[in-house]
Amino acid sequence: MLRAVRGAVKASLADTAREAPGAYYRHMGRIIGTILGAILAIWLIFTTIGWLSATLKTFIITALIAAVVFIVVWLLAGRRRQD
Repeated sequence: MLRAVRGAVKASLADTAREAPGAYYRHMGRIIGTILGAILAIWLIFTTIGWLSATLKTFIITALIAAVVFIVVWLLAGRRRQD
């Protein structure tokens, strides 16, 4: 029984050595690339959300300032003159 297990382990190691000449299995690069791609995609999504949020806040603040200036000018222009 022990010889059969040793034989199976040696055969498995021999197959692995044929498939992976380096330190990693052949598909390890693909797995690492997939993980890095997912991290990059998540980072890009959060960056885009932050950019859109900042742009929207800038437009809202600019519109509020313009509205206040418009109302002040409108009130000052509609005031009666004191001659």
